[in-house]
Order: sequence, then structure tokens, then C-alpha cells
Amino acid sequence: MGQVVSGRYRIQKLIGEGGMGAVYLAEHTHMRKRVALKLLHAEMSTDEEVLARFRREAEAAAHVEHPNVAAATDFGQTEDGAFFLVLEYVEGTSLRDVLDAGPMAPPRALHVVQQIALALERAHGAGIVHRDLKPENVMLVHRDDDPDFVKVLDFGIAKVEPHPQRDTTQPLTRLGTILGTPEYMAPEQALGEPVGPAADLYAVGVMLYEMLTGKHPFDADDRMAILSMHIVAPVPAMSDRNPAIDVPPAIEQLVRRLLEKDAKLRPPGARALVDAADVAAAESGVELPQLASTRAFGRESHPDLGRSPSPPQHQAPPSDDVAPPPSRAWHAGDSLAKTDYGAPASTAMPGTTARTQHGARAELPAFLAPLQALPRSALVAMAAGVPILILLVIVAFILTRRSSQADANTADGGAGGSGTTAEARPTRASPEEVRAAAASGVPALEALAARFPEDAAVHAALARSLGDAGRGADMLRVVRLVIGLDASAVDDKLLDAVVLAAHRPETTEAAFAILEGPLGARGVEALVDLSSDRTAPPVVQRRAAKSITRADVRAHASPATAVMLDLKAAKKCEDKRGLLDRVKDDGDARVLPSLRSLKSPRGCGFAGMRDCFPCLRKGDALDEAIKAVEARSAK
Repeated sequence: MGQVVSGRYRIQKLIGEGGMGAVYLAEHTHMRKRVALKLLHAEMSTDEEVLARFRREAEAAAHVEHPNVAAATDFGQTEDGAFFLVLEYVEGTSLRDVLDAGPMAPPRALHVVQQIALALERAHGAGIVHRDLKPENVMLVHRDDDPDFVKVLDFGIAKVEPHPQRDTTQPLTRLGTILGTPEYMAPEQALGEPVGPAADLYAVGVMLYEMLTGKHPFDADDRMAILSMHIVAPVPAMSDRNPAIDVPPAIEQLVRRLLEKDAKLRPPGARALVDAADVAAAESGVELPQLASTRAFGRESHPDLGRSPSPPQHQAPPSDDVAPPPSRAWHAGDSLAKTDYGAPASTAMPGTTARTQHGARAELPAFLAPLQALPRSALVAMAAGVPILILLVIVAFILTRRSSQADANTADGGAGGSGTTAEARPTRASPEEVRAAAASGVPALEALAARFPEDAAVHAALARSLGDAGRGADMLRVVRLVIGLDASAVDDKLLDAVVLAAHRPETTEAAFAILEGPLGARGVEALVDLSSDRTAPPVVQRRAAKSITRADVRAHASPATAVMLDLKAAKKCEDKRGLLDRVKDDGDARVLPSLRSLKSPRGCGFAGMRDCFPCLRKGDALDEAIKAVEARSAK
């Protein structure tokens, strides 16, 4: 810490580390600007393949200049021979952390996807295919009036098309090598075939499915099974994966188009995806936020951003000349994405308990190995439903899982026997069942929540139990579900638990995401209290104070809270006087200290002898407002 790299980057702290290198928060000593400095370990700088991948990442990031991409600004070598890459420091919340809190509303999900697509449009136009898009590589930052401004990270295994004037390098890997993260691989990528921009669009489709349902489209404990499902298994209906959500048909159809097995059937390009999202939203009656990145980037630097879409044309994906192995992902909340160029790491697939190598070169399971030798048409036929051996194996796998789940559900049905259907079962647990499960602890409540997935009271009891057990992150995820079912089920104890979670660094982001919107007026009031809570860490108090100044947060405030905040924010005498009618109608006891302080004709000028608000001495408006609030508060 404190070391200056290359004469201009002062190291401030370690962000993350892996076997190949580390990433630091640094400050440019002359510009006083924070950056992320990715540093290869010195001993790795002699490995030509690792160094080639590092240079490939630098080249890819440097040639994708777009507001929605974390830009590379410098590349060099330290005095001791270690190579470094300087990137834009992105401080925000990863999409993975957002998804951990539950499904996203369709307008928000489409807004995020459109920005990812704009970043991809720029990358693809520069001949770069990302090949490792996933929630961990998408950061959401607050910019201007957009709380979900997207930054796409990590081009560590990007495919860069050779440029005749700047690139004479050879491909880094052989055809048939599988690179990327299995959960987000397109079928052609899972088979080790050449990939083009359509593979990135497939990954976006998987992420959009996850955003809308809170679940990955395919459920398996083994990553090899996930790969095989991407290749041949049909995409399950969203309502099957999460019965609690209701996604408009037009939006679900857009996701299905992105997840077509045949790359030629997906949208013909990233721009087409932006436009298709607009169409799906319009057909669903959903209003999307304006794309701030389009405004920021401007038509001057990229005129295509403002053009009307051309008629769709099916295009085969360009050939891929192979690329570097994947890298190790860090914790989802980190500012960048990776340091390990091909070093495996242990991580779990979302929605499963399996612990497998994340991002390592994948080998097809033995029973799928012959697929690599099959022509593309045969694979498409499989996806269409031709009953050959491989499809039977996968179908058997899925049916076996569902059969066992159905048996468990039947057992849960009690003594009703075969005559009791799922529709006939109660959808709410009895108060006695909830009390008994709560007395038994988290496992019993989780089992009850599985039986009654739409019962907000059961999930609220589970959330309280998780909070009592010290499982704050899990508690917040369940609270999001409770709010989606019935926000009134979030009682004062549960709200207090959310506020307490905001105090803790590991759950601050998820807690604020709840308080700043989903909880409505109660969330805003909690933020007001939190902004002056001396027991909270100062950084949390400042964060809460900043939150209640945001228009999107203030929109949820009750009339009493809104006028209290407006009165506090008003600086001019005329502005405060203009609020007195609202104070008289809506103000509560919280506004009385501010009103009474305005009665004093002193406090400004030399020795505080001058009247700060002389316009309030005209008429009785201030006195009438105080009397009205006092009378209302006394009831």
C-alpha cells in the first residue's frame, strides 16, 4: 500500500487477488482520479500464453469505448517486470447481488438488458465478442437520474477479430476448446464451436430469464448437465420455474427468442435486441426508462445509436478463431471481475448446491462427447425434439427430478390421497402451523414456505427467523419476496431487521435496495430515521441522507414526510413560506421543531442579530401552520 506504480498510480488498497495476479484501487497521482489497477504477478509475466491473454484483455477493453463499458486507460510494465492494466474504477452493485435479492420487475430488467445490448453493439462493431457475460460481470451504478446505469466488465476471454493493421497475433486456443461459464454458454459455445455475437445475445437471454424469474432456466446439480441442457433441452416456461411471478407474454417471447438453440434464429444483432425490447415493452404496456447511456454517448461519436432499426435479417454468426481460457471470478460486489487467466476457482452455480470449477475449460461428459462430431443440422434437430438417445437421457433426468418432487408434494398433501389435486390445496397456512414452524426454527419454516409459496405471512415468519439466526443476506432475499406478495406483511420487527442490516457492510446494498423503493412510504421514513441515527456507522447515515434527496426515492414518501423533507431542504424565505399551506394540511409532529425555530427573528448576520426569514413575519401563516400541526398531533 502506498507504492507508486509507473510513476503515477498510487496503490490505496487491495480489491481482489487470484493465482495470476491482483487488482488494486489506485489513484492517479497527477489527476487525483481513482482507477482499478490489474497487476500480473511478476513471475507470470514470463509466461507467454498468460501475457498474451492479458494483452488481449487490454486490447479488447481499449477498443470498446462506450459509456456502458468499463474502459481501459493504460497498459504497461512495473520496474520489477510485472505487467499492469489500468481500468475505469466502477463502484456500484453487481447484477448478481441484485438477483440475490429476488426477481426484478420487467421494466427494470429490460432497462438493464438494453444497456448491456448497447455495450455489445459497440463491442461487436469493433470485432469483439465478450464470451463471458454473466451477472458477476455487470455492475449497476447510480449516474445522474438513473440508479441502474450499466457497466459491462471483464473482457478477459473476449474474442478479438484480427485487425490487418494492428493485430498479427495467432489464435490463443484451438477449435473445440470450451471457454466461458457453463450457466451462460450458448449451445455453439458449449460444443466448442466457433462463436460470434449471437453467443453474447444468448448469455443476455439467460440473464434476462434470471432477472425476471429469480432463477436460472435450467436446474441441475452438475455443470455438465447444464451444458447438455443448453444444447438440447427446451427452455421451461417462466411460470414453471417460479409460479409467484407474472411475466407478460411478449417479454417472455423475447427471452425465448434470445435462447434459441440455433444462433440464426436469435435477434440479428445487439441493436435489434434494443428495439425488440422496446416492442415487447409496448405490447406489454410497460414503460421503460430513457437510456441515459444513449444520451451520454451522443450521436456524434456513434451515429447508429439514434437510427431507426433496419428490417431484421438472419445472419450466420461470424467465425471465431478461438481465444483464451477463462479467468477466476471474484466476489460479485467487487469493482472489476477477474485476475486469474485460466486458473480454476470453486464456486456454486446460482440455485444449486454444487461446488465445481468456475470458468475452467469444460470437457463434455462422455455421453455427450459424440455431439462435437455431429453437424449443426443434427443438433438443431435434437433441439426440435428428435427422440434420439441423448435427448432421452436428458428427458429421463428431468422427469426423474420432477417425479421425485411430485412425490414429495403429494406427501405434503396429507391425508387427501389421490383425490386431492394441487388446485384443491389451501394456499395459506393456518396461524397454528406458522406458530409451530416458527417455534421449530428456520428449516421448518422453509418447508412450510415451500408448501405455501404465495403465503406472505409464512415468508415473513421465515424472514424474521433468518434475521434472528444472523443470516442477514438470506433474510433480505425473503423480505423482497414478502414485499412482492404483500408489503403489509412486513411488520415493524421485520422493518427494524432491514434497517439493522443496512448498518452492516455485507448487507448494506441489499438493505438500501429495499428501503429506497419496494417498501414505499415506510421505507422512506426508515431512511429519514437512519440519516440521523447516531448508532449507525457515519457512512450509512450519509448514504441514507443522500437517498432521501433522490427524486425516485422521494416519490414514495407520504405527504407528511415529503413536506417535512421539502421544508428542511428549502433555503430561501419565500420557499419556506410557500410550503406553509402544505405543512398546515399534511405536516405531523416531526415538522414542529423546524416550524418553531422559524418563529425566532434572530440567527443571521453579525452576532446573529438579523432576522433570517423576515417574510414569515407577514401575516399569520406560520402561526396557523403550527397550530394545525399541534392539533393534529394531539389526537
